[in-house]
Amino acid sequence: MTKLQKYLLAILGLQIALILTVFLLQKPVAASNNLIFPDLKIENVSEIKISDSTGNEVFMQKKGNQWVLPSQDDYPVLEENVQQLIEKLALIRDNRLITQSEASHSRLNISDENFVSKVELTINGTKNSLYFGSSPATSNIHFRMDGKPQVYLTNAINTSQLSPTISSWVDTLIYQIANESAKVIKVSNLQGDFVFQVDEEGTWASDQLEEGTQFDQSKWSSLKTALTTLRFVEPVSKSSQPEFGLDNPVTEVNIEYTDEQGETINGELLIGSTDDAGNYFVKWSGSEFIYKISSFNAERLTNLSTEDYASPIPTETPQTDTDN
Repeated sequence: MTKLQKYLLAILGLQIALILTVFLLQKPVAASNNLIFPDLKIENVSEIKISDSTGNEVFMQKKGNQWVLPSQDDYPVLEENVQQLIEKLALIRDNRLITQSEASHSRLNISDENFVSKVELTINGTKNSLYFGSSPATSNIHFRMDGKPQVYLTNAINTSQLSPTISSWVDTLIYQIANESAKVIKVSNLQGDFVFQVDEEGTWASDQLEEGTQFDQSKWSSLKTALTTLRFVEPVSKSSQPEFGLDNPVTEVNIEYTDEQGETINGELLIGSTDDAGNYFVKWSGSEFIYKISSFNAERLTNLSTEDYASPIPTETPQTDTDN
């Protein structure tokens, strides 16, 4: 074998090695099909925290047989909502690997600082964290395990099922009084005192009317719904603080109504000050908790005036005689 042949053979060997290297580097990683949380069951989970990168978060904890919000004096959580979340998370697999590049995390909204949702589960005493990011297609969402670069795609869960707001996990009803149960409603605010009563025929009326106005049943129907059904943005605590403004409320609502046994009950709603987001602190006599309600719901009552339930009395247009 000549010297030239040896050189050519060496060059050929290098080319083959280079081709093999490029092929192996471009070869996709063999897909696995493992569950992210094998045998995940609700009885093995003691804590759940869901957050987003803008600061919203909800923290739920299992105490005895009840899921609660420990930061809100153990306000009860709807267990069926927690059960559905656990069942969804238990279906997630690592069979759709998208990338192993950490540089892609920010672009996919799944980095440590920029993410759509973060779920922290304490399973059998060990904390496990998942980041969820962008949705490239309907019913698909990127996710990755905390501390790992691999990003996967799943359709087992979506961002609407990973809400970091408390209202998604609890029954938000403060009270609801049936139409036929309410008898007398009194609202006291800075505009004055407004008393509404129903007669034996079920017709509501009020003596607080401006001259030239009449009680408007259409307006009252909407207002009465706001007075007899109230939902909260989030529960606060069982104990009041001076900053809640409930010792000197801006509005008091008193509702006389009958319960299912026909007993007369006098319910009292106090509306206090606002938080930084404009929500109002409230206390209902039928609950041990203090809540926050939206400014829309609160200000329908704090700004209540006769215009909200009365309308001008129609005046007849005088008829004039005309020649035929």
